[in-house]
Amino acid sequence: AEKAIVYTSCLKPGQFVLTFDDGPNPETTPIALEVLEKYNIKGTFFINAINWSNLIEDPSAVETVRKTYAAGHDIGSHTYRHKDLYSAIEDNTLKENVDDMTELIESIIGVRPAYFRPPSGIGGYIETDPQKKEMSEMIQEYLGDRGYSIIMWGTDTRDWQYKEDVDMVIETLNEQLANPKVSPKTHSFITLLHDVHPTTVNIILPAVIEYVQSLGYTFVSLSECIGVSPYQSVAFEGNGSQNLNSNSNTTTTDSNTDIQNNNNNNNSQTNINTQTNSNNNSSSNNTETNNPTNNVTQNSSASTLQYSLFITICSILLSLFL
Repeated sequence: AEKAIVYTSCLKPGQFVLTFDDGPNPETTPIALEVLEKYNIKGTFFINAINWSNLIEDPSAVETVRKTYAAGHDIGSHTYRHKDLYSAIEDNTLKENVDDMTELIESIIGVRPAYFRPPSGIGGYIETDPQKKEMSEMIQEYLGDRGYSIIMWGTDTRDWQYKEDVDMVIETLNEQLANPKVSPKTHSFITLLHDVHPTTVNIILPAVIEYVQSLGYTFVSLSECIGVSPYQSVAFEGNGSQNLNSNSNTTTTDSNTDIQNNNNNNNSQTNINTQTNSNNNSSSNNTETNNPTNNVTQNSSASTLQYSLFITICSILLSLFL
């Protein structure tokens, strides 16, 4: 299986994406939607089945997801039980946390998600420890085989930790954004918040939006950011971006398909040329094979000529004696 591609930034500099983890929360997620509508921003919500709400037992949680989707925001998977995927491998719950969550999201909004945010980022980092590296590769292959792209982040808010402390949230963002080598002319970012906290949706979210805009960044949807459709088997219609269907894995698959097609075409051309050369060689061989027949014909003609000449000489000699 091909690995899921891991994204931490956008295709174009100057773009900024808001993503939200751990929802839905019927009490707070609607407030986040109102804030996003006010600023005309499309976000991506990575949801769990059982975490701050229960999508199996709580109709209001299901309705919150549908409302989020209907407002034009992207819905991605954050696992069924907010389970870190190393632990899911160890206790054999990958199917529940990945596959069952995929099915649940599709049952709610009618399309299969193509974005996956691993809890705590586990499985999306570049690992040096051999055991973690092996498990991360296993996770990326598992997700890639199921049509997912892995969405990480390039800057963090740590809103879950700092609560209403806007200054600390901005300071955390500035670990990347305030770097003198970083600017909207050269960089883009995917950031991380949690729509389940009242402090985030009421205080932190508006403050982050206004701060990021003051730096000159433009908020875009995740699909515009990475050029990949949020949903499997649904083409992305972007401006000058790749028209893809599910993930960076699809990007790889589509590109490889094109390359494979080109290779197949080249191979076909090679086969045609080989066949043509074979035919030419066959014709040449046939000519060589026919040469003995030609020699027989030539020898037969020579014999006939010699016989005619012999008869003529005999006739002349006979006439002299007579």
